[in-house]
Amino acid sequence: MIKKTLLAATLLLSALFTLAPFPISTAAKQAPFRPFGLPFAGAPGPTTWLLDQQYGNTIGAFNYGRYWYAAGQNLHFGVDFSAPCNTPVLAIGDGEIDQVDNMSFGLEPHNLTIFHRDLRLTSVYGHLNVKSTLMKGQPIKRGDVIGYSGDPDLTCISRPHLHLEVRDSSYGIAYNPAAYIDTDWDMLATIGYHTYGGFVKDLTAANRWQNVINQPDIDFNEAPLNAFALSWPPLARNQPSPYTRPAFTAAPLGTNRQIVTLTRSGCCTLAWWSPDSQSARFWDGPDGQLAQIFSINIVGGDPQPFDGYPLQMRSPDDQYRLELRDGQMSITRMVDGTVTPLATGGAWAQFSPNVSHLLWHRHPADDIPGGIPPATEVWISDLDGSNRVLVQVQQGGLVYWLDEDRILLAEPIARTNRYKLSIYTISTRSSAVMLPQVGHMRGLAVAPGGKFVLFYAPFQEDPNVSGIYLIETVPNATANKLAIFGSYRWRDSNSFYYVPLALGQSMQLQMYDISTGQSTIVTDPAQQPISIANDDWSVSPDGNAILYWEGSDYTLRALNLR
Repeated sequence: MIKKTLLAATLLLSALFTLAPFPISTAAKQAPFRPFGLPFAGAPGPTTWLLDQQYGNTIGAFNYGRYWYAAGQNLHFGVDFSAPCNTPVLAIGDGEIDQVDNMSFGLEPHNLTIFHRDLRLTSVYGHLNVKSTLMKGQPIKRGDVIGYSGDPDLTCISRPHLHLEVRDSSYGIAYNPAAYIDTDWDMLATIGYHTYGGFVKDLTAANRWQNVINQPDIDFNEAPLNAFALSWPPLARNQPSPYTRPAFTAAPLGTNRQIVTLTRSGCCTLAWWSPDSQSARFWDGPDGQLAQIFSINIVGGDPQPFDGYPLQMRSPDDQYRLELRDGQMSITRMVDGTVTPLATGGAWAQFSPNVSHLLWHRHPADDIPGGIPPATEVWISDLDGSNRVLVQVQQGGLVYWLDEDRILLAEPIARTNRYKLSIYTISTRSSAVMLPQVGHMRGLAVAPGGKFVLFYAPFQEDPNVSGIYLIETVPNATANKLAIFGSYRWRDSNSFYYVPLALGQSMQLQMYDISTGQSTIVTDPAQQPISIANDDWSVSPDGNAILYWEGSDYTLRALNLR
């Protein structure tokens, strides 16, 4: 703090040129001057590197900040990039080596810092695989190789990544690297960081800290900033599985493809669809007040209040509502208001495709990456919580509905980033292995009807097998690698939309047809430019419209493809 004395003011002025960081003003964020480059050479992709976790109010920080980032107000005080071990790490700007292996930062097994004198900033590079031979004071140019990426678990198969920070010269304040690094952050966020890198919504400040730029500075001497009483998504140990739609075939794409802006700038992330595909629902409200759910027609108009209590989830037919209050899950039948408590241990349940059953995954403790996953329970029941069945006890992992009679189980193998995929059949109460092992599995998504699953597997030992895979949900299935790579969402039972990862190019929406193996261009960047922020987009229940958060002005928009 600046003391209100003449002496302190004089000392402050004399120190500005050596201690104060180079400012990034609001105007600069709108027309940014970003003096730094990326810490890797070449393009991102499944064999090279991917964005893993953003800076600030991230999902990872909300779940694990008290374990990993307690010194930094429980927020993620850097940017994480996934990369295979021993990927060359580049200096993001000109400077001089300041510290090597200062373990007060953590960032094992090795770390390094560079002082950027002209900018009065310091960059920090963590989880390097080998100790650097560079010396304090040694001059460095932007793009010089200053180390090699590693894994904090020392395995190179658990969590290989680079942790990059931008701090002031005293190391006491962390700044948002996205405000200084010159790249297309929206494109980078399309794939790679689904698990930890998105931003958490505080339901008492629904639009705060929701984009890559407006994250707060982090003071290493201050209190936590993310102790949210009500949030979405909820803590990872309580989250519901994604909903699986029943099998269907979408109508052919129309030719009158219109984009409509639905909300003001800054509002509203994490929107979702009404069952009839005609309106969007989202949280909104002023800071300091409990957010409310609103609904707006996708052709535009004024938002209308939909429901007052924000922490809820509707069934796909709007006939039931799940709520979590004070750790107790309940289900409300909307036709008569009947409320029934559910014994889920605080976990959110998910409706089966035809809304006949519930599925939940009970975690007794946090599944901390790099640690030993706790034994977790997978349960199913009728809609009122009766006829409960314990499907399986497994070590963490993920669970999904496939159809009314089958559940997909993704279970990690020991302390690795490898998973086993199995199918549990409710009617026979039996399990069968679908895929015995896949390394670095991410982005698992079930097709409507549950016949197919998409996932991607980057950084394989053989680079030729890294990429997106399509697999049929049958025992001992063969996973087929697709000749595309980017963010994807299922359209119907036999097709999906995707945004190719192409750093330096404009975003483009395409559609992939499973039966033909061909892609169709859906949006032309020259005619309909889009920029999806935070990989925040979803497909309507009928498959022919898309909600997305536009990165150019942070508005919620609807793309009608009918």
